[in-house]
Amino acid sequence: MVKVASRLEGADGSVNPRAERSQVALINAVTEALDGGQPGESFSVAEIARAAGVSRPTLYQHFGDLPNLMRAAALLRLKSLFEAVPALQPHPTTPWATAAATVLQALLQELGPRRAFYVAVLDSTAGREVREDVIEFLASRIIDVPTLGSVIKKAESTTEGLREHAMFLAAGALWRTERWLRDDHPEPASQLADRLSHILATAGGVQ
Repeated sequence: MVKVASRLEGADGSVNPRAERSQVALINAVTEALDGGQPGESFSVAEIARAAGVSRPTLYQHFGDLPNLMRAAALLRLKSLFEAVPALQPHPTTPWATAAATVLQALLQELGPRRAFYVAVLDSTAGREVREDVIEFLASRIIDVPTLGSVIKKAESTTEGLREHAMFLAAGALWRTERWLRDDHPEPASQLADRLSHILATAGGVQ
């Protein structure tokens, strides 16, 4: 089951259990719909609310609209994906690209079985916003990656330059990964991981 932390806290910091259950139910409902959906298929607010066992006004109250709910579900799943994979820990005797490829392969192997979900989200009315969310998320991860992040920080003299550099790399990585997700006969995850790590290393200036 997908879990989502409630953002509905009272003035005393307490969480509204009913509101939290509604949020979780809505996230789960749209996630299951996207997991089992067909390319180009659309879902109505009424369908998702009914599947979650809540009213349409409840969906609007917590997420504003269906695209925002899909965005929340996509970002939650992406964060869970990264949490499930060990962080990159370069070794002095191992090239950075080799260490990165190991982590990237693990990420892609987790991503692959959920192709239907990610393609459905990217093709939905929330697609543009989801891409921006993913690029922002990946950029923040790139800045924190050992070695690569340090090299980028040294190359950029401003915070905006650092952010732009990382987002440029993130956008390229997303574009290449999306191609892989959409391919009816995709290359092995290990092959794409090697390619992505090579591109990131050379574009980022990592030796």
